[in-house]
Amino acid sequence: MNAAKKIFIVDDDEDDRFLLKDAVFNVIKGIEIIEACDGIELLSLLEAEGNLENCVILMDMNMPRMSGLEALSAIKAEEHLLHIPVIMISTTNNTDLIATAYAKGINAFISKPYQISEYEQLADAISVCFLRIPTSRTKAHQIKNMASKSILVIEDNPDQRILMSLALRSCMPQVKVISLADENMALEHLESQWARLSETPRLILLDLYLPDRQNGLRILENLKKFLAGCRLMSIPVIVLSHSDNPVDIRECYRSQANAYLVKSDDLTTWFSFFSNLCHFWINTISSQNKLLR
Repeated sequence: MNAAKKIFIVDDDEDDRFLLKDAVFNVIKGIEIIEACDGIELLSLLEAEGNLENCVILMDMNMPRMSGLEALSAIKAEEHLLHIPVIMISTTNNTDLIATAYAKGINAFISKPYQISEYEQLADAISVCFLRIPTSRTKAHQIKNMASKSILVIEDNPDQRILMSLALRSCMPQVKVISLADENMALEHLESQWARLSETPRLILLDLYLPDRQNGLRILENLKKFLAGCRLMSIPVIVLSHSDNPVDIRECYRSQANAYLVKSDDLTTWFSFFSNLCHFWINTISSQNKLLR
């Protein structure tokens, strides 16, 4: 039996915790929420929790006793916690702080909402991007201002590579899709082509089985090492796979994937799937391109 999916909401402001909890319950069905008022309480709850599969942490940055960044460092120092996605939510617009949070290992940074509709959009993003639960509110989106922007796709199946490109261009007609077919092409691109790009990619989409899991994990680790060396850790690397095996999901998060999403076997859903994926990562989540503005 699959473990129930849990969200840890960590914020010293009781009202903010309530608003986020209310939005999550309205959007995501069957979810368990565990609240903490600071990093110290979070770490205590994590140690006491019996099952930490299918967990996500939503954490404020500025808290007393132990801040979000301090708690993040403590989580990343523990082998048994490395697989848990950590999403930092804060009012800060300090790009250096946000870049530091990415360098320390957050999966995503989201600006703290002000309106109820923004809280619900945040809950939608968490549901789709981190819990792999589609919501009834998700719909196809057209994403604007993508001229001269690119998305890097690493996928060894030629038919799926074409379909992904079509789906991406359907919601972003002006985007450039850079398609690579295997590990050698990916490494060659990083070594000789990346520096020639006029602008860094908005997203990197990586198939896990290329053709086997070890190839995908090796590419993921090389990508993250490369991005760290370039101080570009906020460029999202999202792993896509037909596998929903918990071991695959855990290993990808342990290797610093920003998110892990399961490809649907129903190809007719791919256009809306990629539309939602890109909408949330480009419009809701603060990534490298927003930090450079």
